[in-house]
Amino acid sequence: MLSCNGPKKMMKEAKVYEDGGLREKAFQAYSSIYDQHAKPEALVGMKRIAQSILIEKFQKAQMECMRGNHEQALIYYDEAFAYANSKTNLSLEIPLSSEEQRSQCKSDYFNSLYTQAEQSVLDENYEDAQRLIQKLRYLDRNNKKVEYLDLMSQIYPKYNAGVKAMELELWRDAYDYFNEVAKLDADFKEVLKLREQCLNKAKFTIAYVPILKSEIDDAIESSVSAFVKQKVLALQSPFIELVERESLEAMLQEQMNSMNAAFDQNDVIEAGKLAGARYIITGELIMYEHKTAPQRGYEKKAYLGSNLDDKKVRYTEYHLGRGIDASFRYKILDAETGKIYAAEVIPYIERDNVVWSDFEGDYSRLYPGEWKWQLMNSKEDVVLIDQRDALMSQFTGRKGPLSELEMRMKMMEEIGAKVAIAVKNFKP
Repeated sequence: MLSCNGPKKMMKEAKVYEDGGLREKAFQAYSSIYDQHAKPEALVGMKRIAQSILIEKFQKAQMECMRGNHEQALIYYDEAFAYANSKTNLSLEIPLSSEEQRSQCKSDYFNSLYTQAEQSVLDENYEDAQRLIQKLRYLDRNNKKVEYLDLMSQIYPKYNAGVKAMELELWRDAYDYFNEVAKLDADFKEVLKLREQCLNKAKFTIAYVPILKSEIDDAIESSVSAFVKQKVLALQSPFIELVERESLEAMLQEQMNSMNAAFDQNDVIEAGKLAGARYIITGELIMYEHKTAPQRGYEKKAYLGSNLDDKKVRYTEYHLGRGIDASFRYKILDAETGKIYAAEVIPYIERDNVVWSDFEGDYSRLYPGEWKWQLMNSKEDVVLIDQRDALMSQFTGRKGPLSELEMRMKMMEEIGAKVAIAVKNFKP
């Protein structure tokens, strides 16, 4: 009798909760009864409560959609379907047309967002347009209309900025804006035309004219010239056209050889004109000096082990240094007026001092140290264990400094890069 009265009492209490509107508490009570006693009435009670909650959720979603709160309505629809899926054991019935209603709500929301996004693009409110487009992509990732609207929201600000730059005669900036538009839409013919106009306005021809000095090796000067031209070409700028004549350098050298005074700027300008250039870069290696310190060897003391009782030996430590002192001057000139637009002297100082060691035996056993007598111990003997890593690096590292050619290559790289930057920033 007690076993029967227990579930019945619990069922009555659950029904009281249900009739009193305490659905969550009633559901928990029915669930507890069903778990403990498997009473069918409890399962029916659970379904009755869950079904009423589900209907209310769908009604709430429908109401928000009718009010035009589409985004919130879709959230409620998702919550309702998720609730039904979480109660599959109760076989809840989803109200008829709920899926169609959600689809219609989603369609209405999409159309509303698209209208707003389209108007934002027309109003040139591109930031707001992008915000709305992201919502549209979430609703329909592959919608072609959204893709087009997204493209327009990226094209218009760049296009308008290009037009404004043209009005200000900022031809390079305008070209860059139109070029970005062309990357987004290669068939935008008006943009292609405007880009070409800007390029024609911004483009200029320039020639590199070396000023050679008799006291500096021709091979070094030729190498510097080659690096400068290489770096300018490497800019791959659509605005810069580097022009040359094969006989230009030979002609300049002939002019210099016939002159006793310094190379005249008018000769440079004339050479640039002959090369067909509107502007000229002159380059002059003012000074170049290669320095080499004599190699020195120093006898050093060590142990074949980390203890004072290990064998005392000697190894040789070598020092050798090499360097370059140079100075390069460039100018950017107008071939028509002779006006100097840019000029700089580039100093270059490079040093490479290397220390390495040599030992006739197995250097890996060496420990640096100090000792007074090789065959006898003294209180002055010491093993310098903390210096061993530095010693090993002298055996495994470079056996000498960079060659003059390697150092010269570094110099020419630096000079060429700095001249190229000046040319890149030159906006006649």
